Amino acid sequence: MNTNFMVGLLACIVLTTSAGELIRPASDSELESLVGEVLPHSIKSVKWKADEPPRTNLIVYAVTPATYRQEFLQSLANWLEVRGEINRMPTTMLDAPGYWVKEPNPTNHLRWQSVWFSEKSGAVGYASGEDNHKWDVKNHKPMAQGVPDEREALANTLAMLPALGITTNDLEHLPDGKLRCSFNTEGTWYNDRNDNWARKRYIRQVNVELWQKIHDGASVLSLGGGGMLRAGYISGGRLGEVEMTFRKIKPVATALPRTRKEVIAMLKKGQARSFRGGVPDDLTIAECALVYPQANSMTKQDYLWPFYSLKAESVEAGGETNVFFIYVPLAVDGK
Repeated sequence: MNTNFMVGLLACIVLTTSAGELIRPASDSELESLVGEVLPHSIKSVKWKADEPPRTNLIVYAVTPATYRQEFLQSLANWLEVRGEINRMPTTMLDAPGYWVKEPNPTNHLRWQSVWFSEKSGAVGYASGEDNHKWDVKNHKPMAQGVPDEREALANTLAMLPALGITTNDLEHLPDGKLRCSFNTEGTWYNDRNDNWARKRYIRQVNVELWQKIHDGASVLSLGGGGMLRAGYISGGRLGEVEMTFRKIKPVATALPRTRKEVIAMLKKGQARSFRGGVPDDLTIAECALVYPQANSMTKQDYLWPFYSLKAESVEAGGETNVFFIYVPLAVDGK
């Protein structure tokens, strides 16, 4: 039987919880956006070096509709010092429908700072209207100064949590108890004419990324910022932007666990998905984890489905090891 058909069939089974609630299946387009396309072929050889796949807490969550609270948005605007009236978001905005506070820049009508709330996804955000691209034309050098380091950026973000209506208990932690956290920077490349035209990059913004806690032992697979709090800081340690897409969820069903042998058998039949276009015939599975893919703030997501995330390794012709991820869908328990 066609393996693509089998994976599609798995996604199309409609099941109900013990409370009688209908679990809408993930469509093929949803699966494609959440965990990639069906493997293009079966995997001939699979070596397993990971632990046994997780067998507990395989929970399916329903995403409850986002509720707009005027007092929350006003409080956040006050905390961020954004002044103005709360109005309906323009329908042309990607996160609409929703509400926002827009404060025009008094010296540049093309720029403004704003705070917003999306009813579509429950996301909240702030935009300063600044990109921190500051350049000394006369001396041909960057003028961006005082972009904070990672430690300061993280401390500032944690201090902002009460204004966002969350605590560190709402954030994902690693098995050792530390926050799951990552950093990256945004910068601009230039040729330094004062240093033999050396190619250099100056940092305009440092970003902190934190993730929504689903439950212990599970991680968010963030797609375009879904399930993530991202805060960016610019010159002088000022806040440049914030976006938080933490969906309100409730458990509605459980999924059926699979053993290592079952997962290997699925791979050998091509019954899995990946964002990688070409998949090698021979793979080594180095890690197996439980993940919940979350779409970006422009997407209305009805459910969070659990998947096994497989860290796959393959050896290229030159002997270099290539690493990518494969995702195995889990059938919902209909009992």
